[in-house]
Amino acid sequence: MKQKEAKMNRYNSDINVIGSIPDYQLIVKTIKLYSVDDKAMRDAIIKRNEFDFKTENSRKRFLAAVNSAFLNFQNKDHEELITDLFSHHISLKTQQLILFWQFSFSNKLFFEISRDVFIKNYFSGRVLFAKEDIVAYIKDLSSSTPELKGKFTDLTISTIASKYLTVLKKLDLVEGKQKKSFKHIQVSNEALVVFLHLLNAVEPNGADILQSKYSLLAMVSPESFAERVKLLAKKDFFNMSFNGVALKIEPIHTNKGIADVLFN
Repeated sequence: MKQKEAKMNRYNSDINVIGSIPDYQLIVKTIKLYSVDDKAMRDAIIKRNEFDFKTENSRKRFLAAVNSAFLNFQNKDHEELITDLFSHHISLKTQQLILFWQFSFSNKLFFEISRDVFIKNYFSGRVLFAKEDIVAYIKDLSSSTPELKGKFTDLTISTIASKYLTVLKKLDLVEGKQKKSFKHIQVSNEALVVFLHLLNAVEPNGADILQSKYSLLAMVSPESFAERVKLLAKKDFFNMSFNGVALKIEPIHTNKGIADVLFN
């Protein structure tokens, strides 16, 4: 298995392709195949068409999108943790959260919409999550970001907003047909431990996790986040230091070891 270099520094419209995938268990199966062998994954999907796509182009488009969105790693530890997690039996809810986190780590636009629109509105107590909120955000981002000026047409922005909501619905984070509403998201202790280990793998410098740009992705309220981390540290999932301001964690288990502890 060859480590893939992370490419999150540029904006793209991968959200549209990921939102069009009909069954996200196909993504899970692809990650599992990759964890065994990259060539075996390609043979299963492209040559043998085990996922039953209609055309070779659709198979290649699916694999390219999954490579970009979910098999895109910051470093070897990040890759090892993701692939080992999916080699274990994990509940559907935890799988969905890991896919949400991994897409956020891999895709700049998905991350920024998640942080600045979805999570912000979720914690504000709003009931409905409107497509127009996402459209307005992308237009503002496009006007203030040189890289994005002229990159997306109004139609593309509208499609990205729609597909973003579709991704969240398929990950069971919102519900509804025409109008989407926020679901109450309950992150289990096991899922939060996974998130903290992912955060440590993505940002391995031992910095204050409360200051990480990714910390809100945990979907745990800022008021209870530190307290929940303390409780998990007492259960020996990791070591923790907290001085009332900065919160740092240090893994006790290896990447493979933590998956064994949580899911065996």
